[in-house]
Parts: sequence; C-alpha cells; structure tokens
Amino acid sequence: MSKGRLDALLDGLGIKLVPVYRRRAAAQSHARGTMHEIRNQYGDGHLVFVLRCIKQTKNNRDELWSETIGAISDILIQRQDWALDRPSEVLDAFDTIPLGILRGKSVARRPWPVRATLRTYIYDRLESILDEPEQRLAV
Repeated sequence: MSKGRLDALLDGLGIKLVPVYRRRAAAQSHARGTMHEIRNQYGDGHLVFVLRCIKQTKNNRDELWSETIGAISDILIQRQDWALDRPSEVLDAFDTIPLGILRGKSVARRPWPVRATLRTYIYDRLESILDEPEQRLAV
C-alpha cells in the first residue's frame, strides 16, 4: 500500500500522523483532518510553512496539535505579508513564543474555542515582534 500525498509530504518534514487512539510521541500528530483541510484550501507550500513554524523552532518542535496548526495557519493567511516578505523573521519569532504554554492557557479558557483563543495569543506575540509599534499622538 502506497502512502498518501499528505503522508509523503509530512515524511519530508519528519512528521508522522498517528491514529487518535494511539498516544502521540515526539514529531507525531493526530491532526490529519486539520492538515488535510489546510492543504486542500491553501496548498502544500502554506501547510509546509505552518508546520515549519512549529517543527523548526527551539521549544515548539512537538506542539503538533490540531488547534495550534490551525491557529498558525489562520494567522499566516490573515498576515500574508509576514509569511511572504519575512519568512525567516517569522520563524525566528516562533523561537520566542511558548506554544505549549499558550495552548494550555487556551484550553483552560474553555468553553471558548481553543483554536480561536490560541490564535489571539499567538497573534499578539507575533505582532509585538514583527510589527512596528503604532505611533500615537498625545491626546
């Protein structure tokens, strides 16, 4: 039996998808549905960059949760200028963002949707790193 296209793509990133009834190990994810949805909607390049934001950063290599993947994808779709114009800066910024801690805070905020809450936390951190502070006039 040959591997599907998604599994083959993930092999190149060192990520393995496992069924939800199996416990995840390092570099494994249960997020097949989320990855498939992102790949179908935005393409391989977008999914690869989203996963690199997690897998190729210092402290987040194993934060391959569906909510985390989805939240990062949402942000990079909203702020395509970051991904297209400054990809190395985006990856450097993710080195400083503790995705596991932010996901834990988001889970604690249930019944609010974890992905939406996490998206807000991550976006706030990225914006403070990647965007120039807005100059405000004294009132």
